[in-house]
Amino acid sequence: MADCTRGAFFEISNFPAAISQNGEIDSNSPDAAIIEKTKKGDYLIYPDEDFAQKIELNSAPLGEKEPLQEQNTLKIGDTLLLLFAGEHALESAKKIDFSKWIIFNTESGTIEDVAEFGKIRQAVEKRALTGSGLAVCPKGATCGFFYKSVFGAAQPQAMSPLDTTSGEIRCPLCWLKFDLGDALSIASHESLRGDPILGSEEMLRFLPTAFDGEGNAIDPAGMPSHDIACPHCRKKLPTGYVDLKRHIFSIVGAPSAGKSYYLSVLIKELQNSVFRHYGASLKDLDPSGNMLLTQMKNRLFSADTPESAILAKTALEGAMYEKYPRFGKMVSLPKPMSYILSKDLGAKTESAALIFYDNAGEHFEPGIDLEDSPGAMHVACSDAIFFLFDPAANRNFKNLLHDNPDPQLKIAGRLDQQDTILAEMEVRIKRILALSTSEKIQTPLAVMLGKFDIWKDLLGEKLADYFENGELSEEAVERNSEILRNFMLKTEPSIVAGAEAVSSNVKYFAISPLGHSPIKISEGNSAGKIAPVPSLLNPINVDIPMLWVLRQLEPSIMQKRA
Repeated sequence: MADCTRGAFFEISNFPAAISQNGEIDSNSPDAAIIEKTKKGDYLIYPDEDFAQKIELNSAPLGEKEPLQEQNTLKIGDTLLLLFAGEHALESAKKIDFSKWIIFNTESGTIEDVAEFGKIRQAVEKRALTGSGLAVCPKGATCGFFYKSVFGAAQPQAMSPLDTTSGEIRCPLCWLKFDLGDALSIASHESLRGDPILGSEEMLRFLPTAFDGEGNAIDPAGMPSHDIACPHCRKKLPTGYVDLKRHIFSIVGAPSAGKSYYLSVLIKELQNSVFRHYGASLKDLDPSGNMLLTQMKNRLFSADTPESAILAKTALEGAMYEKYPRFGKMVSLPKPMSYILSKDLGAKTESAALIFYDNAGEHFEPGIDLEDSPGAMHVACSDAIFFLFDPAANRNFKNLLHDNPDPQLKIAGRLDQQDTILAEMEVRIKRILALSTSEKIQTPLAVMLGKFDIWKDLLGEKLADYFENGELSEEAVERNSEILRNFMLKTEPSIVAGAEAVSSNVKYFAISPLGHSPIKISEGNSAGKIAPVPSLLNPINVDIPMLWVLRQLEPSIMQKRA
C-alpha cells in the first residue's frame, strides 16, 4: 500500500489487515477498512462495520467484500492510497513517481498537464478547466482519482486581457507576453500525441516539473522534451528564442504594394550587408518556419525566365497564415519568419532574434475586425515599423510619370488608399496601447518609397551615398530623409502627415527591390501577369532602412567591422 501524498510505502503480509482512517496498517487509529486473503490467494476489501465515513474503492463507494485488482485506488476521507495486489505488488509500487501527478481528461483521452500534487488545483484552474471529467494519478500508476472527489469543483481563472507590459517574453505568433516559468514543454513520446486545445495531431503541451541533467524537460512518459511552446497559443517557439533578445518587425503596405518581393530581397541583401560592413551574420533561427520565405527568395534569385520569377500574392488565409488559439477562439495569424543576428565580440557573442511577417495587405485595410482577424496586431508591439509606399498606385505619381512605359503604372482598377492604411495603422496602435490621439510612439518608422528606379529622375536632387568609411552614415540617412520628405510634401503630403502622426522617430528612404521595370507576360499560363526579369535584378537600398533600425536596437552588433 502507498500513501499518495506522502509517498510512504507499507508492505502487507499478515491477513486480515486493518487500514486506519489515516492510511496506516494496524494502528491505534480507528479502523476504516479490512483486507483479507482468500484460500485461492485473492484479496478482498470491505469497510469496518464501526466506520461511518465514506470510503471509495476505484472511485466508487466501497461495498461488501470487493475484490482487489493488481492496482487500486482507495480514498478514505482526505487520505489517498494506492493498493497493489499480487505476486509483483512491491515491484509495481516502486515504479510510481509521487513527485509527478498526471492530470488526465477521461472524456478526450488526453493528458492535460503534469504537476506536483500541491499544484494540481493551480494547474487545472490556470487552464480554465472546471475539473469535470478529469482524473489525477501519480506518474506510473494505471488508475487514479477523480479530480472533483479530491479537490471539489475548480474555479477557472478568467483569461486575462492582452497586457503588453507584463511578462519577460513576447510570443512571436500570438504577440501575448508570458514569463519563462509559464512556458509549456512539448512532449516527445509518441504515446502523448494529442493536445486538448490544438487537436489530435499535435503533441501534448505540458507544464514541466522535472528535468534531466542537461536541463531538458521530462515529458509524462519519461522522454526528454527539447521544444517549448507559448502558454497562450500553445504553438512551438523557434529554438533558442526565449534565450535571445527579440525584435519584432512589422512591414505594412497596401495590397499588391510588393511586400513579398521586398521581404525576399531584403533577407538576401541584409545577409550580405551585415557581414560586409559589420562582420555580423544573419542566419535562419527556424528553418522550417522560414521555409516559405526561403522558397520565395530562391525562386526569385534562381529564376531563368520572368514566368518562373513571379511570386504569388499573399492571401488573407493563404500559406503564410496559420490558425492559432487566441483568447479562447481560433484565429488566422501570419507565420513569423525568424532569423538570428549575431556577432563575435571576442570575449562574448552578441545575438538577437529578428522576427518578420509577410502580411496580406488587406489586413491593414479599415473594417478588418481586430478580435476576429488580428493578423496585423503586431504593429502595436513591434520594435520597428516599415511602411512600403507604392508610387505606381498613387495618382499624383502616375500623372508625373505619364510617359513612363512601366506596366505597373498601367494597372487599371487599383484603389489608392495608402494614406487611409497609415491612418488605420495609427488608430490600431493607439487603441491597443491605450494612447490618446495626440500621443506618438517612439518606435522607429521607416517610410520606404518603393520602385525608386521608376521615379528617381523626378527627385531633382542626388541622394548622398549611405556608406562612409565602410559603415552606415547617420548624416547621409538624415540628409537623404530630409530630401525625400520634402519631395513627398510636394507630391503626396498625406503620407508625411500620416507617418508623423504615428511616430516621433520617422525617416524616409527610396528603395527598389527589383531595380528595374518588370514586364507584362503576353502568353502562356501567366499571360497578363507582371513579372521581374531575372537577369535585370538590381536591388536599390533595400537593406538601408533595416540597417538604420538595427543601429538603434543593436548598437554593439552594428559596430564597424574591424
